[in-house]
Formats: sequence, C-alpha cells, structure tokens
Amino acid sequence: MSKYFFRSLSLIISCLFIQNSLAQVAPIQNQAYFNSYIYNPAWVGSKEVSQLFVGFKKQWLGVSGSPTVANLTFEKPLGETKASIGAKIINITEGPINSLSTQVTAGYRLELGMESFLFFGMSLGIAYNLFDASKLDDPDDPLAVEQNGSNAAFDGGVGLGYQVAKLRVGWAIPKFVVPGPFLSPSDAQDTFSPWDYMIGSLAYTLEPNLDLSLTPKLFYHYHKDFQNLTSVGLEAKYQQKFLGGIIWQQNNGITLLGGMELNNYLNVRYLYSFSAPASDLPNDSHEITLSISFGDSKK
Repeated sequence: MSKYFFRSLSLIISCLFIQNSLAQVAPIQNQAYFNSYIYNPAWVGSKEVSQLFVGFKKQWLGVSGSPTVANLTFEKPLGETKASIGAKIINITEGPINSLSTQVTAGYRLELGMESFLFFGMSLGIAYNLFDASKLDDPDDPLAVEQNGSNAAFDGGVGLGYQVAKLRVGWAIPKFVVPGPFLSPSDAQDTFSPWDYMIGSLAYTLEPNLDLSLTPKLFYHYHKDFQNLTSVGLEAKYQQKFLGGIIWQQNNGITLLGGMELNNYLNVRYLYSFSAPASDLPNDSHEITLSISFGDSKK
C-alpha cells in the first residue's frame, strides 16, 4: 500500500467527519491494559504508589503517515488522605492530523469494608487539534485548504471504579468536549455530548499458586455515532516479575504482549499486533511501555 493511498484515505475520512458534524474520539489503546488511568480518571493512584508511565505505539508499520500514539502519565497518592492526584499527556498523529490532550486529575478512594473500595476521579485540561494540509500530496486542494488550521478547547473526563478483593469494575466518560481537527470548538460543543462516548472495564485476578497470577480483562467502548467496540485480554504474571498475555480487539485482530520487572521499581513491556484478516488496511503495530514506581506500594 502506498503512502499516497493512505493520505488520500485520511482526507476522505476527514470529509466524512465534516459532513456529518461528528467529533472524533481517540483510537483504542492497548496500553490501558497496563495503565487503567489512561481511560478512567478514577484509577489515578489506585496502586497506592507514585508512578511515571511512558507509552509509545506505531500502527500500520511501514505506511507513511500511519497513526502514532504517545502517552505520558504521572500519578501520586496523597499519604493517608485516600486522595490521589495525577497528570497525563496524550498525543495522537494520523497523517495531516495531530491531536494533543493535556489533563490534570484528582481522585478519591472510599473504603466500604470487607476488602471493597469505591473510586472517584475527574480530569480537567485542554485539547488541541491541528490539521496540516502541507502533509498531503495536494496541499492546495480547496477542501484541504478549507480545513487547514488548528483549534483548542477545554476538555476533561470523569470516572467511577469499584474494587472488591480481586475484582475491579470501572466506568468512565473520557471526554467532556471533543473538538475534532475539522470543527471549531463551538461546533464541537453543539454536536458532541460527553454521554456519546463511554468506556466500561472489568478485570478479575486469579492466583492458582504463589508464583502465578492470571488476570482476564475486558474493555467495552460505547460510541453513539460509531460502532461499539469490545477488547478482551488475558494477562499472566510469573513470580510478579515476568509478564505474558494476549489481547483480542474487535475488528482489529490479535495482540501479543510480554514484559518483565527489571527491578522493584522499573517495568518494561512490549506489544505486537498482527494484521486483521478482515481489514483492508494493514494493522501490524508495535507498542512499548515503561513504568517507574517511586517507593513501595502500600497494598
């Protein structure tokens, strides 16, 4: 597949979004299997240890202008107050499109007794979107020129989480306002409701023995104006040091993952997604994440 096809496809998709006055939503990120805070602000600080997380994904490897996703998050529990704070930066580039989101988060954990907790979280920040027509083969095309430019708007998210023993259930509205690169902030406000995009999650950890733990996880993405998406994964840990697993994502095929704990504070993980047979576009992608913990978890 040539770079010209992808760039043309990007412009066609952009035009469809304009015509229907729909705001964009961020692509599904497998990195959320390691860092639930990416999707749900309620989980900020839920590991009860300060953590820096860096993630990078390159999708459709070998295709010029293919999507690139970069995540940077930091979370910190505030002593014995049951409160946590955090910050996250997410940058997504797709051909001529660049979307940058920066948010700060506040969360609170309420103890319900019997190993059960209720988590609340809210993020507030700014979303910045850029359409750069110079990256297209025909930057002087009237349609491209019309959309060329940038906009910024207030953004945020809110989430709830419930944990009892080894079970974790989450629900989040990850976006308050989504000004797509082709819509002015005022247009986006009129056409997008936070209720149009919600994410649910479910995870349960099994421990067959002292060395092995198995955690099946589920993410469900509800889109009012797009197809809903399901992502299911299984994560296995051996001696809390070695990690392996598999993820199935609806319409996007299989992802294999692996990683290890280099020491008590540093974790490295790698993910490889295979091409989806039913897709007309290549889906091979590489992802790598690095997480650094500061101090020991209180759990």
